[in-house]
Amino acid sequence: MSGPTIPQAEPVEGRSFPTKARGARPTYFDDAGATDAVIAIVTALSAEVWALRERVSSLEALLETSGALTAGAVEAYRPVGDDAQALADDAVAFAARVFRVFEEMREEAVAGESQQQYAAVVQRAFDEL
Repeated sequence: MSGPTIPQAEPVEGRSFPTKARGARPTYFDDAGATDAVIAIVTALSAEVWALRERVSSLEALLETSGALTAGAVEAYRPVGDDAQALADDAVAFAARVFRVFEEMREEAVAGESQQQYAAVVQRAFDEL
């Protein structure tokens, strides 16, 4: 790897984050529908992307330093067989985590409501996009 060394973030000792947020979701705009869901998704995705970039950068640097990996090997790698399937499965799980807000909205919308009421909620969400 070339370029300037970027300082790595350090975890805050004793700090852990729950796997599911508790309490009311923050509202970013007056419409508490799809816009807030999109903001929540982008925020979650940004956090995931940064954490992964930081880890990948660290791992690549360590592997290159140890001689276990040559520069450019990661970019040239193409998964096949079981590795390709595992990557696809991970992608599905990742998307489920990122878009969980929409799933929660759907669950709230259908809880004790008719199909027509659910369809109206979905239409309102799309109208707000």
